Amino acid sequence: MLGGFAASSMPLMSLMFIKWGTAVLPMLLLAHFVEQPDWMRVLKHWKMIAVLAALGIAGYSFMFYRALSTTTAVNASLINAFNPALIVVAAMIFLGEKLTAMKIGGIIVAFAGVLWVLTGGNLGILLNQGFAIGDVWMLAAISCWTAYTITAKKSVELPALTSCALQMTFFTIAMVPLTILNGLTLPTTAAARWSLAYIAIFPSAVAFWFWNYGTKIVEPGIAGQALNLAVPFIAAMTLLSGGIVTSVDLVGGVLILAGVSITMRSPREPFFDRVSSP
Repeated sequence: MLGGFAASSMPLMSLMFIKWGTAVLPMLLLAHFVEQPDWMRVLKHWKMIAVLAALGIAGYSFMFYRALSTTTAVNASLINAFNPALIVVAAMIFLGEKLTAMKIGGIIVAFAGVLWVLTGGNLGILLNQGFAIGDVWMLAAISCWTAYTITAKKSVELPALTSCALQMTFFTIAMVPLTILNGLTLPTTAAARWSLAYIAIFPSAVAFWFWNYGTKIVEPGIAGQALNLAVPFIAAMTLLSGGIVTSVDLVGGVLILAGVSITMRSPREPFFDRVSSP
């Protein structure tokens, strides 16, 4: 929401360059003193880092913003709600992650909660949603984030904070010629400057670091389920800021929390092995 002030007052290229570029130096310093990496050894994995930057920063961000400008917010949200399930399927195919009955059930329950909130408790709305080119962009965006999550899981030899800092560095360097070509537009109001500072620190640097760290220590399917928690978190923040939370929000939030809880309590025995056993 705060990012909207910045996004509405400057071109996407400038927003992306400033948003990630301003966080590069603090992240590099933090990585250097916290993780104390062997930079030369880490940089030997520059190809992996470049792929991660292309998927998680460039690909996802540009496609996501493109989708929002060419489709409805409802369509974008509904497609984005499919991201956790897509991550689970990709983890099965590329990482051999096993599905359990509880994990499948948790995903379904959480997904139902997200749909309940997005449709205001009227699931019939789903039948009336038209198709737009932005829907394709949104599908591409969640595919990018899925590929990023799977690739990040495979790059376990890279320290999370160091990897994030270098991904941001690679992206910023790649953006320099494009920024020179298109020109750099700075935020023109105090609200836009403060909102840009916020999204550079929290949704970009901090959240990006936490996601990379989390995907290294938990299964991608469980990490993907955490994306659904954005809905109850938004509801909680709305309530704390004096806004109104409806019964629809409460029901959806309970379903999402229950689904995530079921997924995380899922036993290790694979569902398909259990079904096929005598």
